[in-house]
Order: sequence, then structure tokens, then C-alpha cells
Amino acid sequence: MAEVHPWQADQWRNLAARLAGGNLPHALLLHGPAGTGKADFAAAFTRLLLCRQAADARPCGACSACRLYEAGNHPDAHLVEPDKEGGVIKIDQIRALIADLGLSSHAGGYKVVTIRPADAMNVSAANSLLKTLEEPPENTLVMLLAEQISRLPATIRSRCQQLRFAIPPRAMALQWLQERLPLAEPALAGELLETAHGAPLQALANAEQDLPALHQTWLADLQGLAEGRLDPAKVAGEWLKPDPVMPIQFLYGRIADLIRLRQVPDSFADQPGYRKLLYSFPAQIELRKLYAYLDRVAESLSMMTQLNPLPVIESLLVHWANMPAQRTTTQG
Repeated sequence: MAEVHPWQADQWRNLAARLAGGNLPHALLLHGPAGTGKADFAAAFTRLLLCRQAADARPCGACSACRLYEAGNHPDAHLVEPDKEGGVIKIDQIRALIADLGLSSHAGGYKVVTIRPADAMNVSAANSLLKTLEEPPENTLVMLLAEQISRLPATIRSRCQQLRFAIPPRAMALQWLQERLPLAEPALAGELLETAHGAPLQALANAEQDLPALHQTWLADLQGLAEGRLDPAKVAGEWLKPDPVMPIQFLYGRIADLIRLRQVPDSFADQPGYRKLLYSFPAQIELRKLYAYLDRVAESLSMMTQLNPLPVIESLLVHWANMPAQRTTTQG
């Protein structure tokens, strides 16, 4: 069952009050970093709108509508997403949605749409959605979920009311994570949270995938590449096995951490092992080159839905492996 997380209380109260007052917007843009629970929030609010016996801004969880939704069979709940990881939302999917919204509500109440990630819509799909956002059917709510709203067309953004989900305060996120990892060492929750850049749900997902161990392997690979001991092509092939996007997200996070440590030497004081490992990377890589490399990684990450991931990752790792040599050649 989807839950409203502690750091989402203000957003929930806002929408619940608007629902009670009869002035709920017809289109919402839920945006913020990955791992902050936007999808959970959207699912919880969908349940509230569809529930027949909701009380105190909470769905009952027991009525036929709640049971249908939990089973994934409620005809008035519509989820639109890519058909594969990293794919796009196509115009045919939006056309099918529009046709469904033209039908009467199954229970005479709300029809609720969740589009995630909204920035995965191609241009044709986004244009096709515009009329629905401008003139929605009665008692219809469309929720678009996105990490970076700048990647959405301005025409889409302007037709939605925005609801931002920020990284929660560390203490709140840490408590939430520790409650879900009761058998883990206390320090692990902090390390997971740091690795996920403060995003609690991403930290939990990483723990469940044993991502800390995978990250240790990838960190060792970066060290080996920088020292010229490993072949970038072979490393790229290994990195792709779990997921095509995850390695680039990891690379971005580690370079950002390395920059942070160079600028603020006492960073990561509560993670001595990780701090020591970051310090072990070649010091001859200049800070300006790290910033330029970070920009390159970010650009690659933003274009992953359009590119073949293997040559992208291989190119990034080749560039990383050559950075210490570039500095040495310049000095010589």
C-alpha cells in the first residue's frame, strides 16, 4: 500500500484541504529529485480520490474501490509510463488515455491519471496531451511526475499547478530509513543516505539491491582506471549488467563527492572509509577538469533515453582513465 511519507505532510494537507473545499486543480505537476516518494504520494492521493468511504483525508482501505485499486484493477485509475526502462511515452499511449477519459466514470466519481516520468513523453505525445490539460473532462485529475521540470515543454508546465518534493531534512530521512532497516548497523543508514544524495527511497532501494557492495566494486574500478590498470571497454561492459542508467548516476554522484571533498576537506567525516577512498584518487586531476567531467556526465545522463548506453559509458570511462595522464603530460 502506498504511503504518505513524513516529509510530504505539507503537500498532503494542501491537497486534502483543496479537495475538501471543492477547488482541486485538474492537473498537478509533482516534481523533485528521484527517491523523494513522488510516485507513492500520487498513488496515495489516487486512493483517496477513488475511495467511497474516506474519512479525515484518508482512504478507508476496505471498500470495493480501495480493494480494486490495490489489486491494480480500478477502471478509473490510469497509469501511463514507458513500456521499458529508459523508454519514451508515445503518442499512441496518450491517445488511448484520452479515449478512456472520454468514457463515464465507473463509480460516478473521479478519474485519476498518473503520467510518470512526464518528461519521457515524446513531442507528439506531449502535444496530444495539451487539449486534455486545457479542457479536462469533469472530475478528472491528471498528475504528471518529473524530476526536472525544465525538461518538460513550457506549454505543459503552464497548464499544471506545481507541487515540489524536496530532499527531506537528514534527521527525518535517517529515522525513516533506520525504521526500515532494523537489523542494519547504524552507520549503514547514513552511508546509504549519503550515496543516495539524501533521497530516502533511493537509499532504501539501494540497500535492498545490495548496492553498497556494487558501489564498492565500481569505486575500485574507477581507481584501477585512473591508475591505468583496467581496460575501460571491459569495465563498461560489466557496469552495464545491472542497469543502463545506474552506472552514470553513480559516476555523477562520485565525481560530485570528489569535488566536494577537494573544496571542503572535512566532508564525509562520519564516513571515514568512504572519505579515505575518495582521497586515494589521483590528486593530480585538477578541480576544473573534475567540474568539466561532471558536466559531461550530466549531459550523458540527460540523453540516456536517446542513446545506446554502452558507447556512452565506455566514452566516459575512457575520458576518466585519461585524466591523470593529461595532467602528467601537461606538467612534463
